[in-house]
Amino acid sequence: MSEESVTQVRAPTTASVRGPVRHFVELWLGAMFLKTETYAYERDQKNAFGSGLLYIALIGVVVALAHILSAGLRYATSPSLDAIKNTVLVHLQAMPFYETLSPSALEQFERGFQQSWEQFGSFFVGYPTNTASFVTLMLGVLTVPLGLIIGWLIYGALIHLIARGWNPQTSFSELLAPLALATSPYFLNVLTLFPAVGVSGITIALWTFICNVIAVRVAYQTTTRRAVWGALFPIVLLILLILFFSVCIIGLSSIAIMQRSDR
Repeated sequence: MSEESVTQVRAPTTASVRGPVRHFVELWLGAMFLKTETYAYERDQKNAFGSGLLYIALIGVVVALAHILSAGLRYATSPSLDAIKNTVLVHLQAMPFYETLSPSALEQFERGFQQSWEQFGSFFVGYPTNTASFVTLMLGVLTVPLGLIIGWLIYGALIHLIARGWNPQTSFSELLAPLALATSPYFLNVLTLFPAVGVSGITIALWTFICNVIAVRVAYQTTTRRAVWGALFPIVLLILLILFFSVCIIGLSSIAIMQRSDR
Protein backbone atom coordinates (compact mmCIF):
# COMPACT_ATOMS: atom_id res chain seq x y z
CA MET A 1 0.00 0.00 0.00
CA SER A 2 1.53 3.31 -1.06
CA GLU A 3 1.81 6.34 1.18
CA GLU A 4 -0.83 8.18 -0.80
CA SER A 5 -3.39 5.42 -0.47
CA VAL A 6 -6.10 5.88 2.08
CA THR A 7 -5.77 3.84 5.24
CA GLN A 8 -8.96 1.97 6.03
CA VAL A 9 -8.68 -0.42 8.93
CA ARG A 10 -11.65 -2.00 10.61
CA ALA A 11 -11.66 -2.81 14.27
CA PRO A 12 -11.97 -6.47 15.27
CA THR A 13 -15.56 -7.60 15.00
CA THR A 14 -15.25 -9.85 18.04
CA ALA A 15 -13.27 -9.61 21.21
CA SER A 16 -12.77 -12.29 23.80
CA VAL A 17 -13.55 -11.51 27.39
CA ARG A 18 -10.26 -10.41 28.98
CA GLY A 19 -9.19 -9.30 32.38
CA PRO A 20 -8.54 -5.55 32.67
CA VAL A 21 -4.78 -5.99 33.12
CA ARG A 22 -4.44 -8.29 30.13
CA HIS A 23 -6.61 -5.98 28.05
CA PHE A 24 -4.44 -2.98 28.98
CA VAL A 25 -1.25 -4.88 28.14
CA GLU A 26 -2.63 -5.93 24.76
CA LEU A 27 -3.64 -2.36 23.95
CA TRP A 28 -0.27 -1.04 25.10
CA LEU A 29 1.75 -3.54 23.08
CA GLY A 30 -0.39 -2.98 19.99
CA ALA A 31 0.00 0.79 20.29
CA MET A 32 3.74 0.61 20.95
CA PHE A 33 4.35 -1.60 17.93
CA LEU A 34 2.18 0.64 15.73
CA LYS A 35 -0.51 -1.93 14.94
CA THR A 36 -3.21 -0.07 13.07
CA GLU A 37 -5.87 -2.59 14.10
CA THR A 38 -5.28 -1.68 17.75
CA TYR A 39 -5.80 2.02 17.06
CA ALA A 40 -8.87 1.21 14.95
CA TYR A 41 -10.28 -0.99 17.70
CA GLU A 42 -10.04 1.88 20.17
CA ARG A 43 -11.51 4.35 17.66
CA ASP A 44 -14.58 2.19 17.13
CA GLN A 45 -15.44 1.75 20.82
CA LYS A 46 -19.01 2.75 21.70
CA ASN A 47 -17.69 5.13 24.35
CA ALA A 48 -14.49 6.11 22.56
CA PHE A 49 -13.87 9.20 24.69
CA GLY A 50 -14.36 7.36 27.98
CA SER A 51 -12.15 4.50 26.86
CA GLY A 52 -9.35 6.87 25.84
CA LEU A 53 -9.71 8.89 29.03
CA LEU A 54 -9.44 5.78 31.20
CA TYR A 55 -6.38 4.55 29.30
CA ILE A 56 -4.45 7.81 29.52
CA ALA A 57 -5.39 8.35 33.18
CA LEU A 58 -4.20 4.84 34.03
CA ILE A 59 -0.83 5.46 32.36
CA GLY A 60 -0.42 8.72 34.26
CA VAL A 61 -1.25 7.16 37.63
CA VAL A 62 1.07 4.18 37.12
CA VAL A 63 3.98 6.42 36.04
CA ALA A 64 3.41 8.72 39.04
CA LEU A 65 3.35 5.73 41.41
CA ALA A 66 6.56 4.45 39.81
CA HIS A 67 8.23 7.80 40.48
CA ILE A 68 7.10 7.69 44.12
CA LEU A 69 8.36 4.12 44.58
CA SER A 70 11.65 4.94 42.84
CA ALA A 71 12.23 7.96 45.08
CA GLY A 72 11.34 5.92 48.15
CA LEU A 73 13.82 3.20 47.22
CA ARG A 74 16.58 5.74 46.65
CA TYR A 75 15.77 7.37 49.97
CA ALA A 76 15.80 4.05 51.82
CA THR A 77 19.12 2.90 50.33
CA SER A 78 21.01 6.20 50.53
CA PRO A 79 22.68 7.95 53.46
CA SER A 80 20.69 10.58 55.30
CA LEU A 81 21.00 14.19 54.25
CA ASP A 82 22.37 15.09 57.70
CA ALA A 83 25.16 12.54 57.30
CA ILE A 84 26.08 13.97 53.91
CA LYS A 85 25.98 17.50 55.32
CA ASN A 86 28.28 16.58 58.22
CA THR A 87 30.74 14.90 55.85
CA VAL A 88 30.89 17.98 53.64
CA LEU A 89 31.33 20.24 56.68
CA VAL A 90 34.17 18.08 58.05
CA HIS A 91 36.03 18.30 54.74
CA LEU A 92 35.56 22.07 54.63
CA GLN A 93 36.83 22.39 58.19
CA ALA A 94 39.94 20.40 57.22
CA MET A 95 40.92 23.00 54.63
CA PRO A 96 43.73 25.46 55.48
CA PHE A 97 41.54 28.56 55.23
CA TYR A 98 39.31 27.33 58.07
CA GLU A 99 42.09 27.66 60.68
CA THR A 100 42.69 31.30 59.76
CA LEU A 101 39.10 32.38 60.45
CA SER A 102 38.33 34.46 63.52
CA PRO A 103 35.65 33.27 65.97
CA SER A 104 33.10 35.69 64.51
CA ALA A 105 34.01 34.60 60.98
CA LEU A 106 33.68 30.94 62.01
CA GLU A 107 30.22 31.58 63.40
CA GLN A 108 29.22 33.42 60.24
CA PHE A 109 30.68 30.64 58.06
CA GLU A 110 28.79 27.89 59.87
CA ARG A 111 25.55 29.88 59.79
CA GLY A 112 25.96 30.56 56.08
CA PHE A 113 26.77 26.90 55.41
CA GLN A 114 23.64 25.79 57.27
CA GLN A 115 21.43 28.22 55.35
CA SER A 116 22.97 27.25 52.02
CA TRP A 117 22.56 23.56 52.74
CA GLU A 118 18.90 23.98 53.67
CA GLN A 119 18.28 25.71 50.34
CA PHE A 120 20.45 23.67 47.98
CA GLY A 121 21.37 20.45 49.76
CA SER A 122 18.57 18.46 48.16
CA PHE A 123 20.07 19.12 44.72
CA PHE A 124 23.12 17.02 45.61
CA VAL A 125 21.12 13.86 46.25
CA GLY A 126 18.69 12.00 44.04
CA TYR A 127 15.75 11.65 46.37
CA PRO A 128 13.26 13.85 48.28
CA THR A 129 14.74 15.22 51.48
CA ASN A 130 11.85 16.95 53.22
CA THR A 131 8.10 16.86 53.68
CA ALA A 132 7.48 19.28 50.81
CA SER A 133 9.36 17.01 48.40
CA PHE A 134 7.31 13.99 49.43
CA VAL A 135 4.06 15.94 49.17
CA THR A 136 5.02 17.03 45.65
CA LEU A 137 5.68 13.43 44.69
CA MET A 138 2.40 12.25 46.19
CA LEU A 139 0.48 14.98 44.37
CA GLY A 140 1.97 13.58 41.17
CA VAL A 141 -0.67 10.84 41.34
CA LEU A 142 -3.13 13.63 40.48
CA THR A 143 -1.01 16.13 38.56
CA VAL A 144 0.69 13.67 36.17
CA PRO A 145 -2.52 12.12 34.76
CA LEU A 146 -4.24 15.51 34.82
CA GLY A 147 -1.41 17.03 32.80
CA LEU A 148 -1.55 14.17 30.31
CA ILE A 149 -5.32 14.54 29.94
CA ILE A 150 -5.16 18.32 29.41
CA GLY A 151 -2.38 17.94 26.84
CA TRP A 152 -4.32 15.14 25.14
CA LEU A 153 -7.46 17.28 24.81
CA ILE A 154 -5.64 20.38 23.55
CA TYR A 155 -3.49 18.41 21.12
CA GLY A 156 -6.52 16.55 19.80
CA ALA A 157 -8.59 19.73 19.44
CA LEU A 158 -5.88 21.41 17.35
CA ILE A 159 -5.52 18.37 15.11
CA HIS A 160 -9.29 18.07 14.65
CA LEU A 161 -9.41 21.75 13.74
CA ILE A 162 -7.49 21.13 10.52
CA ALA A 163 -8.10 17.42 9.91
CA ARG A 164 -11.88 17.15 10.14
CA GLY A 165 -12.12 18.20 6.49
CA TRP A 166 -10.25 15.05 5.48
CA ASN A 167 -13.08 12.87 6.77
CA PRO A 168 -16.11 14.81 8.10
CA GLN A 169 -17.61 11.57 9.46
CA THR A 170 -14.84 11.27 12.07
CA SER A 171 -15.97 12.73 15.38
CA PHE A 172 -13.71 14.36 17.95
CA SER A 173 -14.03 11.38 20.30
CA GLU A 174 -13.05 9.01 17.49
CA LEU A 175 -9.80 10.95 17.23
CA LEU A 176 -9.20 11.19 20.97
CA ALA A 177 -9.45 7.43 21.55
CA PRO A 178 -6.54 6.44 19.27
CA LEU A 179 -4.62 9.54 20.37
CA ALA A 180 -4.83 8.22 23.93
CA LEU A 181 -3.08 5.06 22.76
CA ALA A 182 -0.37 7.26 21.27
CA THR A 183 0.68 8.23 24.81
CA SER A 184 1.81 4.63 25.35
CA PRO A 185 5.57 5.40 25.07
CA TYR A 186 5.20 7.64 28.14
CA PHE A 187 4.63 4.45 30.11
CA LEU A 188 8.34 3.67 29.62
CA ASN A 189 9.01 6.18 32.39
CA VAL A 190 8.24 3.38 34.86
CA LEU A 191 11.77 2.19 34.09
CA THR A 192 12.96 4.82 36.58
CA LEU A 193 12.40 2.03 39.11
CA PHE A 194 15.59 0.44 37.79
CA PRO A 195 18.64 2.73 38.15
CA ALA A 196 20.65 0.90 35.47
CA VAL A 197 17.81 1.03 32.94
CA GLY A 198 16.28 4.04 31.28
CA VAL A 199 14.93 5.51 28.08
CA SER A 200 15.87 9.01 26.96
CA GLY A 201 13.23 11.68 26.73
CA ILE A 202 14.05 12.23 23.05
CA THR A 203 13.37 8.56 22.30
CA ILE A 204 10.02 8.71 24.09
CA ALA A 205 9.09 11.96 22.29
CA LEU A 206 9.93 10.57 18.83
CA TRP A 207 8.14 7.31 19.55
CA THR A 208 5.10 9.23 20.75
CA PHE A 209 5.08 11.36 17.60
CA ILE A 210 5.13 8.27 15.39
CA CYS A 211 2.26 6.82 17.41
CA ASN A 212 0.38 10.10 16.95
CA VAL A 213 0.83 9.85 13.19
CA ILE A 214 -0.65 6.35 13.21
CA ALA A 215 -3.53 7.53 15.42
CA VAL A 216 -4.38 10.44 13.11
CA ARG A 217 -4.11 8.28 10.01
CA VAL A 218 -6.43 5.64 11.44
CA ALA A 219 -8.90 8.13 12.96
CA TYR A 220 -9.47 10.00 9.71
CA GLN A 221 -8.70 7.06 7.39
CA THR A 222 -6.33 9.31 5.51
CA THR A 223 -2.84 9.15 4.02
CA THR A 224 0.40 9.01 5.97
CA ARG A 225 1.50 12.36 4.54
CA ARG A 226 -1.63 14.10 5.78
CA ALA A 227 -1.34 12.36 9.13
CA VAL A 228 2.22 13.64 9.55
CA TRP A 229 1.09 17.20 8.86
CA GLY A 230 -1.83 16.79 11.24
CA ALA A 231 0.40 15.51 14.05
CA LEU A 232 2.95 18.27 13.41
CA PHE A 233 0.48 21.15 13.36
CA PRO A 234 0.04 21.55 17.16
CA ILE A 235 3.81 21.26 17.67
CA VAL A 236 4.59 23.90 15.05
CA LEU A 237 1.88 26.15 16.47
CA LEU A 238 3.34 25.80 19.97
CA ILE A 239 6.84 26.68 18.72
CA LEU A 240 5.50 29.74 16.89
CA LEU A 241 3.62 30.88 20.00
CA ILE A 242 6.75 30.50 22.13
CA LEU A 243 8.78 32.49 19.61
CA PHE A 244 6.09 35.16 19.42
CA PHE A 245 5.87 35.64 23.18
CA SER A 246 9.67 35.52 23.48
CA VAL A 247 10.01 38.31 20.93
CA CYS A 248 7.30 40.30 22.72
CA ILE A 249 9.02 39.90 26.10
CA ILE A 250 12.41 40.84 24.67
CA GLY A 251 10.89 43.82 22.88
CA LEU A 252 9.08 45.07 25.97
CA SER A 253 12.22 44.58 28.08
CA SER A 254 14.29 46.53 25.55
CA ILE A 255 11.77 49.38 25.55
CA ALA A 256 11.77 49.48 29.35
CA ILE A 257 15.59 49.58 29.44
CA MET A 258 15.69 52.36 26.86
CA GLN A 259 13.14 54.39 28.80
CA ARG A 260 15.17 54.04 31.99
CA SER A 261 18.38 55.07 30.23
CA ASP A 262 16.68 58.19 28.83
CA ARG A 263 15.72 59.42 32.31
